[in-house]
Amino acid sequence: MICLASPRILVIGGGPAGLSASIDLFEAGADVVLVEKEDVLGGTPKKLHYSLIAPDLKPVEEVLDPLIRQVESSAVTKKLGTVVSAIENGNGHVNVTFTSNGGKEEAVFDAVILATGFTHWDPHKKYEYGYGVYPDVIDFKDFEKMLSDDNLARPSNGKMPARIGWLLCVGSRDRQVGKFYCCRVGCAVSIKQAMEVKKKHPEIDTYIYYMDIRTYGFWEDQLYWKAMEDLNVKFIRGRIGAISKGDEGSLVAMAEDTILQRPSEVPFDMLVLTTGMEASQGTVEMAKLLGLEMEEHGFVRPLEADSLPVHTTVENVFVAGTATGPKAIPDAITEGSAAAIKAFNYVRRSRGKKATGRSMKKDARAYAE
Repeated sequence: MICLASPRILVIGGGPAGLSASIDLFEAGADVVLVEKEDVLGGTPKKLHYSLIAPDLKPVEEVLDPLIRQVESSAVTKKLGTVVSAIENGNGHVNVTFTSNGGKEEAVFDAVILATGFTHWDPHKKYEYGYGVYPDVIDFKDFEKMLSDDNLARPSNGKMPARIGWLLCVGSRDRQVGKFYCCRVGCAVSIKQAMEVKKKHPEIDTYIYYMDIRTYGFWEDQLYWKAMEDLNVKFIRGRIGAISKGDEGSLVAMAEDTILQRPSEVPFDMLVLTTGMEASQGTVEMAKLLGLEMEEHGFVRPLEADSLPVHTTVENVFVAGTATGPKAIPDAITEGSAAAIKAFNYVRRSRGKKATGRSMKKDARAYAE
């Protein structure tokens, strides 16, 4: 039986960060409730059938399934197919209303960890690329599912493509659509996809159009140089202005090659749009209910991005993963653990102050010290 003194903590979101937070909280002795709006755990990587994870090219299942099994086999209370519909936060307690097909339910918590993740930018908004018009122009999450299903085929005719192009920075680093920031993982994921294609189908020509390549850390040598030198993935520095229909069902990418300083028109059988990250609808909705500040790009603003990345301006609410901005899966998992530690310690300290009758500071920064 869980001790009544155990910190009671709500984790919102069952993706990498939420899974990690739930496991660490449970192992620390907390009474944990994990709520997820989908009917399965794993977040966006599982929902969209991601294939391999950069830079080690491990299957998603090898990374996330152990976390999912740990949560499923533990005494963590799991509320799947459930949303948080109302929150009242005051006097050190968070009153939460859950809504599911079974109706409504209320519960009280000492702290909350927000791990509601991200969504991919909608490529329909970049109309000049013909997404939704030309069936062989696809989003890179759609291509990821093709790789996961081992079903590489043109949507237009079901045939194997002979030439595939990737367009980086679609819906990121683009002032025209109001997305000024880097999605951080688009370069690596696109290169990873091209490498998967070349390893299975070396006869397919692969091209990546880029402004600049941002494969930071170990991703540089494990992905970029191997793709170019070992697998003959071709890189074209330039921005595609438009995509049009070519001969015999091909797609023509009209771009400017900024190295050769001349326009180019290259026919492709398939073009993959590497769309950036933006805050999920769940992140926006939960931030509003919890009274959290949002930063200029639409994500949750951490208390201090450099030194207090999992704290928020609300003292008993913590945040982890892509709710605060673009990041890779390993980083989200790490932040989930960090948020778990901070939330657990916050509850124990706040209870200690109440028990001794000490005055409690209301500035969230005081609890982070």
